Amino acid sequence: MVLNPVISKLAGKLVVLASASPRRLEILRNAGLRFEVVPSWFKETLDKSLFKAPHEYAVETAKQKALEVARRMPFKHLKTPDIVIGADTIVAVDGMILEKPVDKHDAYRMLSSLSGKSHSVFTGVAIVLCHEKENDEVDYQLFDFYEETKVKFADLSEDMLWEYINSGEPM
Repeated sequence: MVLNPVISKLAGKLVVLASASPRRLEILRNAGLRFEVVPSWFKETLDKSLFKAPHEYAVETAKQKALEVARRMPFKHLKTPDIVIGADTIVAVDGMILEKPVDKHDAYRMLSSLSGKSHSVFTGVAIVLCHEKENDEVDYQLFDFYEETKVKFADLSEDMLWEYINSGEPM
């Protein structure tokens, strides 16, 4: 596997995923990474209007999630991680970020507006390297990036929309 040289360098390091997302766990496990899960307590309340592009919002949210866990762990978990990985995924249509649906009717409104159209899915990723100093302080070094996936929905029938919504997946 291409990642083996990188993964082997992380042996003995405390790598933390700042998320309880089943998909993110699966991605890291499939890559062969050994890690702990410490979900972030960061409230996703950043003002979206402050960002010039949707991906900037996703990256900043990922940074805040990773930093929150990196700063909390020495106090709440009594150990300093070596690496914290944070991520945030958003959907944007015509440059506007779609929020998570609040209920099934909101999910219907969003999904029906995407029917037959293209949109972008942005995932922002932040990696925080934590370096303990002699005086019990920690230095944080941050790396971030994002990926964009272009998605085109087919025309979705009423039955298809409601079947998908009732599966619970959009929530």
